[in-house]
Amino acid sequence: MVEEEYFWGVQLDAKTKEIEWNPEKNFPKEEKEDGMPIPRHSLMIKQAILSHEAAEGEMAVIEAEAVGYAQANIKTLISVLVQGKDHQQSLDLVFHDAPVKLRLIKGSGPVHLVGAHGVAYRYMGEDDSSDDEDGMGEEIDEEDDEEEVDIKPPTKKIKKEETPAKGSPAKRGGKK
Repeated sequence: MVEEEYFWGVQLDAKTKEIEWNPEKNFPKEEKEDGMPIPRHSLMIKQAILSHEAAEGEMAVIEAEAVGYAQANIKTLISVLVQGKDHQQSLDLVFHDAPVKLRLIKGSGPVHLVGAHGVAYRYMGEDDSSDDEDGMGEEIDEEDDEEEVDIKPPTKKIKKEETPAKGSPAKRGGKK
């Protein structure tokens, strides 16, 4: 799996009150072929900034609408900024499923949302248990090694239980 991050930013204002983040819109899932990379997108919003152009005392309210766990539609406020008091706000939001709609529901802004668009590529036919032949799956191999550590203690217990049975000549293949 290969992961990349790209700078991302949008401006919401009186003219553009809503944007939709949907990078998979032009890449239908049924068109993915064997050997083609399958991108998994994520949106990380790190900061909301109310522009200096906003009127004094103006309140800007930002809402996000996205799909949550079990395909639940979630619509909630993510930022409230007031010119003269709160010019910027740190956010730590991650959206793994597109589409995500971001709206300026109060005020005329401009409000800038800044973050990163993450893309992780996986190839069709690639599974987590395959050996790393091209050097691209080092993280998977490390995870597999950690899992093996968890599996080893039960294996040792089984070997200890088998050890007394192996001492018997009849169990070793009938040596006389």
